[in-house]
Amino acid sequence: MRISDIELQLIRDILYKADTQGRIYLFGSRVDDRRKGGDIDLFFEPAQTLGLKAQLALQCQLINACDTKVDLLIKNPGQNNADIFDIARQGIRL
Repeated sequence: MRISDIELQLIRDILYKADTQGRIYLFGSRVDDRRKGGDIDLFFEPAQTLGLKAQLALQCQLINACDTKVDLLIKNPGQNNADIFDIARQGIRL
């Protein structure tokens, strides 16, 4: 896993502040220690629905805190499942 302990804590703090019951996953290139570069790909499954404004605010907070590009994928409760959600769940649960 190629994120620092500080980045990990910042990610948890920001997303759990939005929903303490949410599940956070790291997926994509940052899961593989042998790869280099790449943005941080996160998947968040909140227990309560997050509106678009809240989702964008979270992404901005993550980008500012981690000082790198962060892609945040969110699956709200009741939202239809998509293949990308299944792929993201194969990542590392944070």
